[in-house]
Amino acid sequence: MTASTERSEKPRRHSREDWLETALAVLIDSGIEDVQITRLATRMEVTRGSFYWHFTDRTDLVDALIDAWRNHNTGVMVDALESAETLTEGILRLFSVWVDHGQFNPKLDQAMRDWARRSEEVHTIIVEEDDRRIETIAQFFRRFGYQDPEAFIRARVIYFTQVSYYALEIREPMDRRMSFLTAYFRCFTGQEMDEAAAQDYRKRMAEEWS
Repeated sequence: MTASTERSEKPRRHSREDWLETALAVLIDSGIEDVQITRLATRMEVTRGSFYWHFTDRTDLVDALIDAWRNHNTGVMVDALESAETLTEGILRLFSVWVDHGQFNPKLDQAMRDWARRSEEVHTIIVEEDDRRIETIAQFFRRFGYQDPEAFIRARVIYFTQVSYYALEIREPMDRRMSFLTAYFRCFTGQEMDEAAAQDYRKRMAEEWS
């Protein structure tokens, strides 16, 4: 059966988002090599024709995977910082994004980095996106009076610290992590954190993670 014939089939109940979510799950679980149309169709219990209703070919799907990662994981960081009205608010929002895997998906980020080790094209995309994330944080620091190169270096320190946290698969209880909150803030910003804000944040995190 040709692709054009398959595209002519009536649409299945599975949407483009269903295919994309399944492909993202496979990417995370077993890598880009297993993101194959037939394997996805088998996993979803549909025919290949359903795929061609939503995507032109596998390359189209792969491009959509990259866009989904970029829009999700970078987008939440940009949104968190752009609307922050104070330094403390922005840093705490960034922390919230990174600890809430419903917002920032570390497994997806690591899957993309694994993919980049085997693809120069994806490696280039990863570098560009890392640069974009760092520049977003640096711009945030500049907005609150930090000058370059300090704004840029602080952005790199806070971002690379978090990326390393994921890469090393560090696991620690949330209460222990929160006990370091003011020390982290001092290290990343060079300023003392308002203790009332710290207590409010710890309380909110305890409620969300209880």
